[in-house]
Amino acid sequence: MTETLIETKNLTVNYGLLSALEGVNFKVKKREIVGIIGSNGAGKTTLLETIAGQLKPKKGEIKFLDEEINKLSILNRRKLGIFLVPQNENIFPRMTVLKNLEVSSLYNSKSETEELIDYVFELFPILKERKKQIAHTLSGGQQKMLAIGIGLVTNTRVLLIDEPSIGLAPQLVTKVLETLKKINKDMNKTIVLSEQNIKVLKVIDRIYGLEAGKIRFSEDIKNLSENEVKELYLGKID
Repeated sequence: MTETLIETKNLTVNYGLLSALEGVNFKVKKREIVGIIGSNGAGKTTLLETIAGQLKPKKGEIKFLDEEINKLSILNRRKLGIFLVPQNENIFPRMTVLKNLEVSSLYNSKSETEELIDYVFELFPILKERKKQIAHTLSGGQQKMLAIGIGLVTNTRVLLIDEPSIGLAPQLVTKVLETLKKINKDMNKTIVLSEQNIKVLKVIDRIYGLEAGKIRFSEDIKNLSENEVKELYLGKID
């Protein structure tokens, strides 16, 4: 049986008096890609940020390899192998592309760093071409690639990626999602994606549907057709 990497139990998160997540039970197994779908305000970002340590739950627990991590800082969660790629502010804007990757791999050996950066450049050749370019001058899609690359060079065990398709042209969305599938296969990386784009169905293993901070459904993707997911997403199936 595949080992559980991350698990939340009865996770509840509030913004003041408003509930952002309520009683969320969520599980991620090693080496799988899990998709979290839902509309804006459903709680997708809140769930990822809480797992990463940026938000504190009101109640419930978060486990990593069956050990509770609720009280661990963001840094200590990163050391465990949990890395969040947020929608925004996910690069060092005034550094070059290469420097972004180098400073993100401080906990690796020199040989590991070189190997991981080479892999990022293999995945995203445009970043290699522009490795001396200041990061904030890259296009939106290139910055998204760099943000994913930063996550990879940390040598993390699980990548939490918030809305990777936001702001990207349709063809680039497909490329980014296919690249994440390749990362999962090549490096045995566990990946959790929050998404609104239905294209995510082509790369994930399991899917969770969030609505108003609650899990509406969860299922192995192989057991669902795209039409069924669309119906679930639109609230047409009980």
